[in-house]
Amino acid sequence: VLYIEPIRALGLEPDGVLTLQYAIKRAVEIEFQAEPNEIGVTLMGDSNCPNIMLYEAAEGSLGILSQLVGDLDAFPRVIGRAYELCRFNDEKYKAPASYDDFLSYYNQRDHHRINRNLIRNALEKLIVSQVRLKANRIFGNYEEQYDYLLQAMDPNSSTEKLFLEYLYKNGLRLPDDAQARVEGIYCQPDFYYESRIWIFCDGSPHDKEEIRARDFQQRQLIRARGDQVWSWHYREDLAAKIAERPDIFKKVK
Repeated sequence: VLYIEPIRALGLEPDGVLTLQYAIKRAVEIEFQAEPNEIGVTLMGDSNCPNIMLYEAAEGSLGILSQLVGDLDAFPRVIGRAYELCRFNDEKYKAPASYDDFLSYYNQRDHHRINRNLIRNALEKLIVSQVRLKANRIFGNYEEQYDYLLQAMDPNSSTEKLFLEYLYKNGLRLPDDAQARVEGIYCQPDFYYESRIWIFCDGSPHDKEEIRARDFQQRQLIRARGDQVWSWHYREDLAAKIAERPDIFKKVK
């Protein structure tokens, strides 16, 4: 399964995301010579801001989707294929889509919504974008990861320590890194989770008005990248705050 989150910068409305999912599906089939019934795709999440789930529908694994996250060149090739299928330079092609590109027996219920013109700008942005594969730091076990984070965190921060101790004592998923910088933003959150979730543990210095203003600005910039921000203020109930996001803080031990 490959889960794709079209970030705001792509400028896609729901019908655009719908079209993009079928464009990627068809491009994958062409690039990897797969049959239409071997690759499935569906929208997931908020209908006003949906995400895409691509999956191998054939019995057993074809090994296709793993290549898209293991090969730096695979995803750009797929996007290139999708762009070619749109035939934007063909002046005679006026239809929103056809059976020569994105329409098929499998998506008949969506034919009235599929429109290749809705994804032109998004595809052009993806074509020139850079692909980066970011692997998790490898730890031998839970205790080793906890010890690493204790060493990597700010030694002067009591809130960071409380946060880590709570996760450890309750067997919850630990962060993948500590004190990692956000690329392109002068900001160093306290912890980081794959994929693209930044954690802030705010102690008493964050009660100052000028620091609160800086925090707000930096965290808005992170969100504008399409990343997630989770913050805990020392006056808040830590257990209740963590319980709000079971998708991040999963029970692992």
